[in-house]
Amino acid sequence: MTPPAGAAAGRPAQRTRFDGAAGPAVAPRLDTVLSGAREPGVYRWLSRAHPEPVRRELSAADWTSHLLDGRGLTGATEVLDRHAEQLSFPGWFRHTWDGFADCLADLSWLPGRGHLLLWERYGVLARTDPTAWAVTYRSLVAATRSRRVAGLPPLYVLLRGPGPVTDPEGAPIPVL
Repeated sequence: MTPPAGAAAGRPAQRTRFDGAAGPAVAPRLDTVLSGAREPGVYRWLSRAHPEPVRRELSAADWTSHLLDGRGLTGATEVLDRHAEQLSFPGWFRHTWDGFADCLADLSWLPGRGHLLLWERYGVLARTDPTAWAVTYRSLVAATRSRRVAGLPPLYVLLRGPGPVTDPEGAPIPVL
C-alpha cells in the first residue's frame, strides 16, 4: 500500500510507503547500538521481541530504555504529552515543538551511557496526522544528530510495527 502522507500548507502530499510485515521473533542483538557501531539515529526495527529483554540488556550496559506505545497518538498534543511522560521531561518543558526538540537534544536528567526509545505502533500517528508525524520524525532525527555532534550520550529511536518505511521526504527509513 502507498497512501499519501498528507500535505503541509502549500506543499504537495508526500508519498509515504507503509509496511505491515513482522520481523524475526527474537530480538536482534543490540551490540551495534551499545558499541556505537551503528550511528545514533532513527531506525525501523523489525523484531517482534518483547521489550523487557531489550530493557534488561540495555540496563546491564548502563543505558536507559523507554517504551512509547503509539496507540492513541493521533496528533501533536498526544505526541508531546506521551514523549514528556515516557522520557520524564522536566518541568520547564513548554509542550511546544521547540520545547520538544530542546528536551530531546538535552536529556541530561536521564541517567546512563546512552538512551533508546522504542516507539511501538508508530504508524498510527503517520496515518492519523501526517503533519505531526513529519515534525516528530524530523525532531527525533535532529536530536540524535545534535547529541552526537555535542558528544552527549547517544540517542537511538527504534520504530516498530506497521508504519511508514520512508521518511517525510520520501527517503527510506534505515532498518536496524
